[in-house]
Amino acid sequence: MSFDHIMSVTIGGLTVGMIYALIALGYTMVYGVLKFINFAHGEVFTVGGYVAAFSLLAMGIDASTPWLKVAGAIALALVAAVTVPMVLGFLIERIAYRPLRGRSRIIPLLSAIGVSIVLQQLIIIIFGPKPVTIPTLALSSASVSFLGVNVRVLALVIIAVSAALMIGLTYLVKSTRIGKAMRATSQDMEAAEMMGIDTNRTIAFTFLVGSALAGIGGLLVVMYYGSLKYDAGFLYGLKAFTAAVLGGIGNIPGAVVGAIVLGMTETYGVSVDLGFLAWFVVAGLVLGLYVQMVRVPNRRLAHIAADRRTPEYERSIMNVYRLTPYHGIKTLLAERTDALLSVSAVDAVRLMAGNIFLAVLAAVMFINSSARIDTRWQPVIAFVVLMVILMFRPSGILGEAVTEKV
Repeated sequence: MSFDHIMSVTIGGLTVGMIYALIALGYTMVYGVLKFINFAHGEVFTVGGYVAAFSLLAMGIDASTPWLKVAGAIALALVAAVTVPMVLGFLIERIAYRPLRGRSRIIPLLSAIGVSIVLQQLIIIIFGPKPVTIPTLALSSASVSFLGVNVRVLALVIIAVSAALMIGLTYLVKSTRIGKAMRATSQDMEAAEMMGIDTNRTIAFTFLVGSALAGIGGLLVVMYYGSLKYDAGFLYGLKAFTAAVLGGIGNIPGAVVGAIVLGMTETYGVSVDLGFLAWFVVAGLVLGLYVQMVRVPNRRLAHIAADRRTPEYERSIMNVYRLTPYHGIKTLLAERTDALLSVSAVDAVRLMAGNIFLAVLAAVMFINSSARIDTRWQPVIAFVVLMVILMFRPSGILGEAVTEKV
């Protein structure tokens, strides 16, 4: 496995991850404020991509177009890719979600799924069922040498733009007046209203920002791949939602981390040999054993009541985690007499199952070290990684968002 190939795959995975992150931020922002998932967000991304593509096509640019005209066309496409999704996001919140606010969470969830289906059909009616394709631009095909590897300029642009937008979003939420209103609304909507915060306006603003990021993601995808299909939002939205859960739903930095992990995993999974990938699994196994043998049992000891804290009791907790095949299973099969021991045993068996899975997976991959995974399995890889990580950390890599006091 050459260094050039590894570098190329790494940059490709980071690029895909950054695109996922732009979409995932919309999911995590809405969840952070309203505590529900906007499953129509993927279609907002698709609309942004379609509007951007048709804007570029309407201006008749191609590979021979002067760079100044191309820059102007991309700027206009960016305006369209941001404006239309923002209007669409505002209308979705106003028409489909606001009247259902305060109802059982399943009701707005079903509404979101319905909106997703409606938007997908509207895309077909307005733009047609065929994928939209744009001519290859000089920016799309240009490359530069980076660490001795030819890298597409557009990939570096996507990484830089996405990183800048994420930094800007973090500043918006943490350091501005509207960001403070968003955090207050997330913390307690009724209390925020009593303090004079217009929660309807704050929620609408959240949808506007998330939709704008999704629209920018649609533009970047169209320029990077050259085409977009009417149902692309479903898969991109599902992966972005997966990234948000992977990093910690409602957690803005977590959404970015989860997206990068997902993008890198997908790209590496279908681009390198199983023998190379096996070392990542081994690293995960080492981390999993550390979690099972050291981190979790030490945290569990802190829950022992002062009147029950004895060396023998602490040793029994540690044995449940470190000698799980015997003590953990024995505790589960015995009559429940101690709540902390029972909970620890369940947790230890779950962690042990995850570590056994990783060990078996690594062995199989080493045995078939020269094989590669077919690209059709790329989505499967993403969800296997999600399940493995959540097995060890159910709240996600960085944990679910904890509402901050404002």
